[in-house]
Amino acid sequence: MTESRVSQPLSAADSAWLRMEDPSNLMTVTCVMLLAGPLDLDHLCVMLTDRLLPHDRFRQRVVERPGRIGRPHWYYDDDFHLDRHVHRTRLPDPADERVLQAFVGEVMSTPLDSERPLWHLYYVENAPSGAAIVVRLHHAMGDGVALVRLLLSLTSADPEGTTPGDCPIPQGGIPVRRGLGGVVATAGGVVGALGKLAGVALLADSPTALKGTLGKVKQATWSGRLSLDEVKRVGKALGGTVNDVMMSAVAGGLCRYLEGHHGVAHNLSVRAVVPVNVRRSDEPLTLGNKFGLVFLALPVGVRDRVGRLHELRRRMEGIKQSGEAAVIYGILRLLGLTSAAVEMAVVNILGRNSTAVMTNVPGPREPLYLCGRRVDDLIFWVPQSGRLALGVSILSYAGAIRIGVAADRAVIPEPGVLVAAVQAAFHELAADADAGIPTSR
Repeated sequence: MTESRVSQPLSAADSAWLRMEDPSNLMTVTCVMLLAGPLDLDHLCVMLTDRLLPHDRFRQRVVERPGRIGRPHWYYDDDFHLDRHVHRTRLPDPADERVLQAFVGEVMSTPLDSERPLWHLYYVENAPSGAAIVVRLHHAMGDGVALVRLLLSLTSADPEGTTPGDCPIPQGGIPVRRGLGGVVATAGGVVGALGKLAGVALLADSPTALKGTLGKVKQATWSGRLSLDEVKRVGKALGGTVNDVMMSAVAGGLCRYLEGHHGVAHNLSVRAVVPVNVRRSDEPLTLGNKFGLVFLALPVGVRDRVGRLHELRRRMEGIKQSGEAAVIYGILRLLGLTSAAVEMAVVNILGRNSTAVMTNVPGPREPLYLCGRRVDDLIFWVPQSGRLALGVSILSYAGAIRIGVAADRAVIPEPGVLVAAVQAAFHELAADADAGIPTSR
C-alpha cells in the first residue's frame, strides 16, 4: 500500500477541536520567537526537515467524511512541498514592534488551507529584535504545549548547536490532582467536577465590554518583559506564588480596563477558561490534544489589590483539589464522537458563560539558540474556543515573563490598552510588596 493511501482517523479530542473552527474564531495555535539577529533560512529548513517533518501530521492533511458523519481522517499530502509552508517575509517600514504585532494579527485572522497540512511558519527577516519566527498550527494537530515543545526541539542550549535545548513538558498554570492516566482519582471527584460543570452551564457569565459579537479580524499584542525574580519577590512578600501574582495582575488589569468602559460592579467576577495539561512529565514528544479545562472566576471587582490576590489564590486552591480538568478532557473526547450540532451547542455554552481563555506556562529557564541565533523571547496564544473575544497568555522564558493578548477587533479594538493595564496592575502589586502590606486578610 502506498503512503498516500494510508489514513488514520483523528483522535476524538483532535476531531473535537477541528470541528470548533468558525470563520470568526479560527482554531489555531500561534507562537512568536523573537531572535537576536537574522538566521540562514536554508539552515532552518534543514532543521525543520530533520526534526519537524518526521512527525507525520506536518505532512498530512485532513479529509472530512461526507455529511461530517464519523471522524475525519489524516491523509498524506501527495504533493507536499516544504516551501508551501515556510515563508520569508519583510515588514513594511518602520518595521517596529507595533508593525510586527499587526502582522501577527493578520496571520491569526487568515484561515489555513484545508487542502494542505494545517501549519505555516513565517520567517520575518527584519523584525525589531533582529528577526522573528511566527508559527501557526491548527488545534487539530496539537495543543499549545505540543507546539511549544516542538519549537523547543529545534533549538539548542549553545550557539554552536552542540547541546540540545531544554524541552520539558510545561504543566500549565493550575496544577490539578490526577489519577491513573489523567483520570480523576475518585468517583466523588467525578461527581463534584460534573456538578461544577452543570453550574457553569446554568450560570451565565457577567456581561461586560469584553464580550460581544465577533468579527473576523484578530489583533495580537504583548507586554514588555517582567522580571521573573521580581514576580517571585512580590509573591513571597504578599503570600502567593508566581501564578497567583500573574493571574491577579490580569484580574487587576481587567478591572482597570473595564473602569474605562461602563465601570466595574462591586465584587464583579468574570470567568476565564484555563487549559490544563494532562500529559505525564516523562511522556515522549508527540502531537495531539491532551489537556482539560478548568473555569476560574477572576475577582475583578475586589478593589483591595492584595485582598484580590488572596481571593484568587483561594479560588485556585479549590480548583487544584477538583477533578474538573480531567473530566472536561473526557468530555472533549466524547464530543469528538458526536455530531457537529451537539458540539456547537457545548461551544456556545462556553462562549455564553465565559469571558476569556487564559494560559500560564513556565518555559525554559536558560536562553536557547535557533540556528546559531539567540532566542530573545517567546510569546504564544491558543485559540479563543467558545467564540470568546479575548485570549491572554503568560509565558516565562530565560528569567522574564511576557503577557500576550489576542483580541477580536470588533469587541476589543485596542488590546494594547488592556496589556498596559495588566502591567500597571502588576507594578501596583510590587508597590504593595515594597510597602510591607500584610500577607493575610
